Amino acid sequence: MSVNYHAFQSRNVLFPEAGAVCEQWRAAFAGYDPSRIAAILRLTYDASFLYLSYFGADYRLRLDTGVLEKRTEETPSEKEKSAAGHAAVGTLFPKSGRQEGPEAPSWTENLYFNETMAIYHLLKYTKDQPRTSGIWVPNTELDGASIRSRQSDPLLTPFSLRFTGKTPLLRRQCEALGGHALPVKGDAAYLFYAFPQIPLRLIFWDADEDFPAQTQVLVDSRITDYLHYESVGCVISDLLEKLEAGTSD
Repeated sequence: MSVNYHAFQSRNVLFPEAGAVCEQWRAAFAGYDPSRIAAILRLTYDASFLYLSYFGADYRLRLDTGVLEKRTEETPSEKEKSAAGHAAVGTLFPKSGRQEGPEAPSWTENLYFNETMAIYHLLKYTKDQPRTSGIWVPNTELDGASIRSRQSDPLLTPFSLRFTGKTPLLRRQCEALGGHALPVKGDAAYLFYAFPQIPLRLIFWDADEDFPAQTQVLVDSRITDYLHYESVGCVISDLLEKLEAGTSD
């Protein structure tokens, strides 16, 4: 079985619907002390929340309950603004200007399974002195990823099919997601950052008369200084889903 199989199976699963798994991870981070991880990853926190970003989106961990939340693009309704205006809410991030109050952004705890596990695993598995190697490998070659398959990859194969003959579209999607073009062999090659410390390289070769389209997503060989090898599949799945978003089959 491919090490990416579970990430594929978890697509479109909301984390709060994961039952015991959701309760287990939230309980594990209830009352979490963020001082260690904040120092290692240079994260910001206050009495209530630990803040971090994932593929450029804002997330926060509720330190009392262990619940992860994501910032949404929705603005509060007039009723919500009115209610918030009467609440005793403190000021967060006094130096950076982030605030809670009537004009504060909305947050949701309805995260998907893969993004949630990627963040929890980052907080749990990051070593005291994590390092990168500069050596790029497929996640199937990471230490611990011993269960492999000769069958088609459940994440990469459908992605390659989706963008067969559509390299310009893939390039546009990569650039819209903030990818940086790479001078390596391939019809499209881009560098992304899942977390500021975790780069990913996507390389795509379009189909020709001899071979079908192929996609590689490479990670640093020491990515497990930050994540469990199984959650690397979650990160790769999220990258591919973001690139597929808005494209037609």
